[in-house]
Amino acid sequence: MSAFSYLNYLTISIFITVVVGHTLHRDGRVFVLDCMEGNERMADAANDLLLVGYYLVNIAFVGLFLRFGNTASTPFEEFESIVTKVGVVCLTLGVLHFGNIFVLQWHRSKQQHRVNG
Repeated sequence: MSAFSYLNYLTISIFITVVVGHTLHRDGRVFVLDCMEGNERMADAANDLLLVGYYLVNIAFVGLFLRFGNTASTPFEEFESIVTKVGVVCLTLGVLHFGNIFVLQWHRSKQQHRVNG
C-alpha cells in the first residue's frame, strides 16, 4: 500500500470510529441509565468510561491493523485493500458494540434479580 492508501485507510477508519462512538455515547445514555436504575451520575460516568475504552481499543486496532494485508501493485488492489481493512474495522466495532450491550444487559438483569429475588 502507498502512503496515500495508508492515509485514506486511517482517515476513513478514524472517522467511522469517532462518528459511531459519538452516536453510541449520545443514544446509549438512555440504555445505560436504565441499567444503572436511574442513577444519572453513575450512568453518565459509565457511559463516559465506555466511550474512552471504545476509542482506545478501536484506534489501537486501526493502528495495529495498518500493518496487515497484501502488497498492492495496482490502484484497484490498493482500493480493495482499503475497503477490506475498513470492513474489518467495522466488523470489530460491531462486535465490541454487541459485547458492551451484552455486559450492560447482564448487569441489568443481575440487579433486577437482586431486587426481585
